[in-house]
Amino acid sequence: MSAPASDTVSTWAVADVLFSPEQVAAVEGVIEHRLGGVSRIRLAFLGGSLAVGLGHGTSDVDVYVVGDGLPTGEIVHTYDGIQVHVNPMTADKVRRLLDLGTRFRATGADREQVGIEWMTLNALIRLATGIPLRIGEEWRQALSAFDFDVVRRILIVRNGNICAAMAEDAFGALEIGDLLTATTAAAMALEAAGEATLAAAGDVYFGPKFHYRRLARTAATAPWLDHLWQLDHRDLHPARGATAREVRAVVEERLWAAGQLMASCVLDGWDKPLSELPAPTRPGGDSVRRDVFFIPLRFADGWALIGPAEGYEVSEAVVRLWRALDGRPSTELTAQDVPAEIGDIEAAVASLAAVGAVEALPVGTAEPDPRYVMVAPHFGCHPKAAGS
Repeated sequence: MSAPASDTVSTWAVADVLFSPEQVAAVEGVIEHRLGGVSRIRLAFLGGSLAVGLGHGTSDVDVYVVGDGLPTGEIVHTYDGIQVHVNPMTADKVRRLLDLGTRFRATGADREQVGIEWMTLNALIRLATGIPLRIGEEWRQALSAFDFDVVRRILIVRNGNICAAMAEDAFGALEIGDLLTATTAAAMALEAAGEATLAAAGDVYFGPKFHYRRLARTAATAPWLDHLWQLDHRDLHPARGATAREVRAVVEERLWAAGQLMASCVLDGWDKPLSELPAPTRPGGDSVRRDVFFIPLRFADGWALIGPAEGYEVSEAVVRLWRALDGRPSTELTAQDVPAEIGDIEAAVASLAAVGAVEALPVGTAEPDPRYVMVAPHFGCHPKAAGS
């Protein structure tokens, strides 16, 4: 039975806050009367938290503009009593951002597109989520080629790679009994998986402060809100009686949820925005289950399962099977859990076990079946050339 609504953090959610008509009018006034109007400003769009409904009582009114003879840095104009933050952008910078968002091209070995520095990423997201005010003729074709789904995929893979890196760190920390690092890394992995899931669902933003507000408002993630909040806000302290075993269990629960979320991102939220998520589960069951330290990812050149020590090339069907391995008896797996491409489920599961991607099963084989799992160093958390 689900908890009453008053017993969940969903009661703390707030309605979206967008630009008010007065704020938009102030921006229009600044563009027309302070910046030279359409003859000078060839591209202008509202951006920032208010553009995506995440405004609050002190949110800036941000407008991004491209034009001739503008200052190089932010300038603030007060118009009808409203402060308007004008952020000039060069045409070359906008063209680079548009190129980033035109085609998804990140591969296992070349992740430059998803590893862009944070200022560029922030600008890309503000462009992707901006509300256009002026679009000069010279910008129309380039903007029409800009693909919001590409930006979603960049964020899925960027955050997925962070998730895998943190899972690797949690694994290594537990090996030496470093509970402080393990639980922190697991929390960071969970947050990264949440960010990837928000992007998969079409809620694109940059920065952690609105993380739970966005989880609450997004239809696909809202049913997970309370589960994720409780995983992330556990009271772990020796004075409360927390033991090393309890901390390890929390680490595994966080990474279990992260793996479930990342699988849904790449399987169900890649080609189109994710509309719903399977209900959250916890590690358990007596049958085979996925290993919490493995994270699925997707690149332009294939599907990956990234483990603490190595990356593996798999297929969409294998990722679907891996997601379904939650400790249930194999007789309870459905046709959706085991796609037709999995011709031999025992060989597929044994191959996953051979590389450590599942638990609670004797390995039974020293090498994975290449039909299902192949060692692929370029698909690792830290990509390496084959043979290096």
